[in-house]
Formats: sequence, C-alpha cells, structure tokens
Amino acid sequence: MLKGMGGAMDLVAGAKRVFVAMEHATKDGKRKILQKCSLPLTGVEVVDYIVTELAVIEVTPEGLLLREIAADTTVQQVQALTEPTLIVPPGGPKTMMGPQ
Repeated sequence: MLKGMGGAMDLVAGAKRVFVAMEHATKDGKRKILQKCSLPLTGVEVVDYIVTELAVIEVTPEGLLLREIAADTTVQQVQALTEPTLIVPPGGPKTMMGPQ
C-alpha cells in the first residue's frame, strides 16, 4: 500500500461547508484551536465552523466568531482555551441546549 493523500482532501475540496468536530482542549488542558496549525494541512482556508463540547465557532474573514457556548460555560472559559481572540457578537453568543 502506498502512503499519500487520503479521502479527507477530496471531501474538503468539493464541500460547500466544512464543519470540524473536535475536543476544545487536550487531555492536559492545552489549547487545540491555535493561531497557526502545527500539523500537515488537509486543506487551506476551507473550514467554516468549529464545533466542540464548549462552543460553536464560525470561521469568518474577520476572525473566529463565537456563535454558541455550552450551558455550563462562559465566554471567558472558552477564550482561555482558544489561542486566537474570539469575536463575541453584540448581546453575546447563544447558549447551546444541554442534555434533556
């Protein structure tokens, strides 16, 4: 078997919207949403939304827009675990619904 590009590159190249679902921080509390990716890129500037257990973040030309936060967290907690400065909409982000 030859190593090389996989199907993920094909998916992001043709997608209308790309959502990244991930944990917000590492197991030891280090930030995973960084100013610059330190891993090989599948695609450049293709992500539209980042969805984590703490927040829904929209990737815009102006920066990362904090759309929603988990019911049990604050904007400050999300920002502390996010390297880029988040843009907070007027009135604050919506609260995500927790388990019913």
